Amino acid sequence: MNSFFTRSIKISEEKDFLKVISQGERTEFGVVLQNAEKIHNAIQASDKRLILLDYRLTIFKMPHNEAFNLLKVFELKLTEFKEVKMAAIINPRTAEIGGFWESICRKRGFDYQIFQNEEEAKEWLLDNS
Repeated sequence: MNSFFTRSIKISEEKDFLKVISQGERTEFGVVLQNAEKIHNAIQASDKRLILLDYRLTIFKMPHNEAFNLLKVFELKLTEFKEVKMAAIINPRTAEIGGFWESICRKRGFDYQIFQNEEEAKEWLLDNS
């Protein structure tokens, strides 16, 4: 069961948003990309345009250049990410890479923000302004 969480995510459709729960270490670009593709497929299959990403139990250990390469994949292939609003609840241990990811996403036109508190993330996500 532990290896399931090192490579997979759980996605559920809630009342107002899609909820993604992730757990484990993320050190390989391929695994992060596979999970992004799963989220992208869920977005395509749903009418929900709000995404709550719960990464509190996930540790990302990726260099910045790989994070930027992932963003390029979002722009070229996983284009539905530009059509949704995403709030990510992150582990404080990943605040540095999380802040970098938020910064490059927002600069490239993605509606993405990180939080360390679930209620704040939901409040921002559900805010219509």
